[in-house]
Amino acid sequence: MSARLILILAAVGAVLAAAAGLYWKGRHDDAVREKPKAEAALAKAAVAGLEVRGAQASAQRVEVVVRQRDAASAVVAQLTPKALKSEDANAPLDPSRAARLRDADLQLCLTDPDLGDCPASGHAP
Repeated sequence: MSARLILILAAVGAVLAAAAGLYWKGRHDDAVREKPKAEAALAKAAVAGLEVRGAQASAQRVEVVVRQRDAASAVVAQLTPKALKSEDANAPLDPSRAARLRDADLQLCLTDPDLGDCPASGHAP
């Protein structure tokens, strides 16, 4: 092999090695520049996942409350006609029982003043 051929091959090898080095350096630099963007995207995805789970939990709690309200309304609808038709519907209450009922109503009003028949609600009859 001639010296000229060896020099040409060495020069081509050096050029190829330099090109490969520059290529990998560029890839590394791009990866370094993109790393904060990738981390921010991962953080946003994590936050979105938490928001979705929170929304699902909130929807489940609302569903439970709605079912409880519907069940309570059904019980009231069932008991109201019975209470109005009972034998003692028009009889006066025992004073001690009336006092207990007033105390229970007061406790409810203190808990939620917006309930009907509470003095602060403006819904009093």
